[in-house]
Amino acid sequence: MAKQVVTIESLEDQLFQLKLEKIIQQAYEQGVRDARTKFHFPHVLKKEHLVEILQVKAPTVDKLVVHPEFPRLGTVKGRYPRDKVFEWIESNTEYVNQYLS
Repeated sequence: MAKQVVTIESLEDQLFQLKLEKIIQQAYEQGVRDARTKFHFPHVLKKEHLVEILQVKAPTVDKLVVHPEFPRLGTVKGRYPRDKVFEWIESNTEYVNQYLS
C-alpha cells in the first residue's frame, strides 16, 4: 500500500476550498434573506408598506417621505417605487436613523 503524502500546500488548498464553500453558502443565505425581506413587497409601495419596512409608526413615515429626494411616483400620490425606496434608505441611513431613534 502506498502512503499518501500530505503537504502544506495540499492542506492549504483544502482549507481554502472549505473557506470558499463557507463564503459561498453565506452569500447564498444572505441573498435568500434579502429576497424575502425586500422582494415580497409589491413594486409600488403604500404608506402601510413603509411602516412595515421601517418598523415605525405612520407619523414617522410622514416625516421621512417629505424629504425632497425621497422616491415617489410623480403621477400617483402616496405611492413609492419599491426598489428606489430601498436604494434611498440605504443611501440615506444617517437621515433615516434620525427618525428611527
